[in-house]
Amino acid sequence: MNKTTMSLVLPLSMTAWKVVERFNGLVNSHQKSIRGFVIPMNWNSPLHPEFLTTDGRRFSVNRVFCIAKNYEEHAKEMGGEIDRKSPFYFQKSFDAVTFEPNVRYPTYTDDLHHEVELVAVVGKGGRNLSLADAETVIFGYAVGIDFTRRDRQMEAKEKGRPWEVAKNFDDSGAMGVVTPKTEIGLMRDAVITLEVNGELRQSGDIKQMAYNVAELIAFLSTLQELKSGDLIYTGTPSGVGRVICGDRLVGKIDGLVTLDICLV
Repeated sequence: MNKTTMSLVLPLSMTAWKVVERFNGLVNSHQKSIRGFVIPMNWNSPLHPEFLTTDGRRFSVNRVFCIAKNYEEHAKEMGGEIDRKSPFYFQKSFDAVTFEPNVRYPTYTDDLHHEVELVAVVGKGGRNLSLADAETVIFGYAVGIDFTRRDRQMEAKEKGRPWEVAKNFDDSGAMGVVTPKTEIGLMRDAVITLEVNGELRQSGDIKQMAYNVAELIAFLSTLQELKSGDLIYTGTPSGVGRVICGDRLVGKIDGLVTLDICLV
């Protein structure tokens, strides 16, 4: 290396070290290679929340898939219909899921809606799964509530925009304790309900889903490799409606632990 090259490399290297210093104190260490140097880089990346199982174990949430229009009556009440060719879905950030009894009411909405859902938890990964294989990767089930900024969703629909602002925000996915499949078996038939302040708002049966859990898992696995800790919110029955701060919501599915939360 000649003297000219050295005079260029050293200042750049020192600049890289100065940049790194500005990240000190943040969480989650990573390593970054800059011009041949391996140096620690710290990023303020959110931690993956952990769900609790009925037998006392904890596992990290990976990704969150949310199925839309999977109950015919709900599709109708939203002015649409079920897509019989393939399921329709969107995703939430893993850190949008909450397991706390107090759920934060979001900003930027005057019309927050509740949607009670069966949540299926993937226990092991796979791609291009058959229906039989899809059943084997199910770890367990829980009661969930998908919250929606309905006013923002209507705006997005009118403008042909993605639904993210309506669906992906802090505490937008509430979830209860997970019952492993080893305890309850495969769930194909179970009453699902939601009460708000003691009033029944939603009532249905998971057998009314256009696409059952195995079909949803098999479909998603054709699009990307599923992994342990993936959650699938499987859609909601009809009866969705507005909720406000102070409301108590109780979601129930036969055989699963009740989800009891309050909006704050």
